[in-house]
Amino acid sequence: MAPPPPPPAAKCPTTVLDLDDDLLREVFLRLPGLPSLVGAALSCRTFLSAVRSSSAFRRSFVGLHPSPFVGLFVQRRDLKPEASSFKAHHTRPDPDFEAATRGGDFSLSGLPLPGADGSVHGYEEDEGIDEEDGNNQEEKYEDEEHEDEEHEEEHEEEEASHVWEIERCCDGYVLVYNQRAKQIAAYNPLTRALHLYPSPPRLFSDATNFEFHIISSQEDPGAPPRVLCFDFDLFQEKAVVRLISSDNSIKSKCRMFPGTGSEVTGKMVNGSVYWTHVGKPYITVLDTATLKFTKMDLPPLLADQEGRKCAFVFGSTKDGRPCIVSPDLWGACSLDVFFWRPEDEDYDDGCNYWLYQTFPLKTIRQFVKFSKGDDGFFIVRLMDVIDGILYLRTEYDGCTEAPQLLLSFCLETAELKMICEDYHKPVRPYVMAWPPSLVQNDEGPCSKDQALSTASSEGCDVKAGGGQTLPASVAKA
Repeated sequence: MAPPPPPPAAKCPTTVLDLDDDLLREVFLRLPGLPSLVGAALSCRTFLSAVRSSSAFRRSFVGLHPSPFVGLFVQRRDLKPEASSFKAHHTRPDPDFEAATRGGDFSLSGLPLPGADGSVHGYEEDEGIDEEDGNNQEEKYEDEEHEDEEHEEEHEEEEASHVWEIERCCDGYVLVYNQRAKQIAAYNPLTRALHLYPSPPRLFSDATNFEFHIISSQEDPGAPPRVLCFDFDLFQEKAVVRLISSDNSIKSKCRMFPGTGSEVTGKMVNGSVYWTHVGKPYITVLDTATLKFTKMDLPPLLADQEGRKCAFVFGSTKDGRPCIVSPDLWGACSLDVFFWRPEDEDYDDGCNYWLYQTFPLKTIRQFVKFSKGDDGFFIVRLMDVIDGILYLRTEYDGCTEAPQLLLSFCLETAELKMICEDYHKPVRPYVMAWPPSLVQNDEGPCSKDQALSTASSEGCDVKAGGGQTLPASVAKA
């Protein structure tokens, strides 16, 4: 009788560490959000290497998951601005979220104290300004000398505030400026990365309107971001765009803004700055890589409005495309959203169009308790669009008081959420950006303790106009 066959050799169990990087990334795409990915990636070097080695995975993950909302920076501006404060807001306990934000400097204590003498970095411009008016001529940009106005300068410094003023938060940065120090700064509260920039000459004393946009380096994530400064002088009727760096050895580049710079608002989306104009049927676009200006038509429904007052907000979708959100043009309680994208998502012919979609806001009533007949006095105002999330406020202009709320509205899912009660303080939403610890660099994988302390250069856009931007309004609900 033949002996029984030998038992099969024992197989070593397969673990998650046996998966290749492509399979690991497919698993990570199914995590609920960025805080969970941070926790998973930093649990071992294999996971961290799989995440950091693929920029395509980063784009896919950002496209699937909205940027986590962290909280609100609040800063009053009366005669003199008060110190900023931060209000954290998250709906339910989340260990991953709490771990990712633990240790963040949301009091902005990492910002330097403004110098009492108003000291400023050296500032050096290039050979001239390219007016870009068709003749490609360059002119020498002549700055007025300050020596004859020392007394006036000293008076301005005495009146200027010591407080760093917040303008806007985006992509993890809080962009601030200080008139006494004549300085601009970008600060990441999560990574505590600080970048200081010298202000152009006489910016804070002469400019009627100014704004700043941060430009990051996609090729070199470790490089300090640059700042694009737009300023408009009403008396000289000119606007200038300047590219400045925190490295004083790099000369700034200046471009004359085409047309009038009066009553414009800029927004950085995917490497370009889009300026909307009051009463104009077009958008001025600056490619920050080439510093070339172009014009972009507004959606026909917006361009055809007579007496248009820019009653809309320009922003970005979750996948980084431009979008415009407007109050309903016919007075209904709804939003008109225009997406800049191919007409057929399955076939990209290289041409983009303004595609139109309407979102009703009737569900907003569930957040506010009305007396009978009072809901006719209830209106909504648009604030900003960040990564496909619209931030809006409720207002009540009836005879009795009702809660004034700050809400968020997802353009993809049409989900409306209440963030907090809002008493119309100047607030700026802060969302978590992609951590620099999850970006490949030449130093190799970082440790878990270094996860959120690595200096970041991921870019952001900010708007500064010397005051709070007036929000667009939606028809009464």
